[in-house]
Amino acid sequence: MGMKRLELTAAERNDAGKRERGLVLAAQRGDSTAFRALYEDYRDRVYSLAIYSTGDDSQAQDLVQVVFLSVFRGLKSFRFQSSFSTWVYRIAHNECQNYHRRRRANVVPLEVILGGIEEIDPKPISDAQHARQECQSIVQQAVMQLPFQMREAVVLRYVEGLSYEEIAKVLGCAPGTVASRLSRALAELEERVRPFRRFL
Repeated sequence: MGMKRLELTAAERNDAGKRERGLVLAAQRGDSTAFRALYEDYRDRVYSLAIYSTGDDSQAQDLVQVVFLSVFRGLKSFRFQSSFSTWVYRIAHNECQNYHRRRRANVVPLEVILGGIEEIDPKPISDAQHARQECQSIVQQAVMQLPFQMREAVVLRYVEGLSYEEIAKVLGCAPGTVASRLSRALAELEERVRPFRRFL
């Protein structure tokens, strides 16, 4: 599970920060084009968190809409006391928690989805693209079976590339708690994917 975005240089981060601040200020003044740009910048990131939270594309799409409705409604009260990205992720985190409070997630065991170990085709996979897709599917299903708090930390760290400090701000906990959740999550993932090592 690699990071989605490459690390930026300090100058690039500074330029991106200035651009984003300008867009936020313009959106706060009612500029719909600026809000649309912010939506485009964050839609996929919020979707990543939502899809790993719900495991269902249509529910994730609904959550994305709810998150950006909350962002739109709360934008005028945003005072840059945290980064805009932390604020958006915090809203997404809260909406994902609300989703889980409203609806109990039905977890399907990994073995049911992929078949028992003895059912896995023992022939080597010749198509590299197919093999990569299988690997991705195995890892995604393993992540989906993690408890919600661990799953969220994994997605924010390894899919979205946030630092421990940024994740701590989003989740409202200490960086040490983030480290602990990630450590437990990686141990669980290792255990879950072990029977499928040859795919990975």
